Amino acid sequence: MSLDKVVQEILRKGEEQRQEIIRQGEKERDEQMALADKQIAQDRARLEKRSQASLAQMEQQELSSAELESKRALLAAQRQVLEDLRAQVLSSLAAYPAERRKRLYTKLLAKAKAELGECYVYSNASDKSLLKLPAGMSEGGTIDCVGGLVFESKDRSVRLDFRFESMLEDVWSKNTQEIYSRFFG
Repeated sequence: MSLDKVVQEILRKGEEQRQEIIRQGEKERDEQMALADKQIAQDRARLEKRSQASLAQMEQQELSSAELESKRALLAAQRQVLEDLRAQVLSSLAAYPAERRKRLYTKLLAKAKAELGECYVYSNASDKSLLKLPAGMSEGGTIDCVGGLVFESKDRSVRLDFRFESMLEDVWSKNTQEIYSRFFG
């Protein structure tokens, strides 16, 4: 074998080794690419699943938030209706005719006389002329109210509050459920 042939043989074997190394490299690259594609597909599927779950959760939260806000608005409207009704009732009480007030005050005076005996009687300025105080009851002064009377024992230890505002508050608090159910039930 001549030196030329030996060099050629070495070059040929080198070329074959180079081609084999390239084929092996390409095969490894293809395997790595296939693994990366598979991993990307798995990650994409996992992210899509997570995104859908997050989207569903966000939708549920938005729906719950909207329902809560709707309930708040409804309750606020109902509360306003009840407050308006209460104001109308108080306004109606304030507009009681003088004769009706006089009869009511006569009953209240008798009740207070039975409970307290001698006492002071307070009323608003416009109702003073309607009062006919029995013996043992004295005028205590004026109070700021739409109507009604306040009685105070002579030793000032006991007060009976029969102002229209107080009586309405008492009736209202005892019957709130019934009032609510009649209007909104």
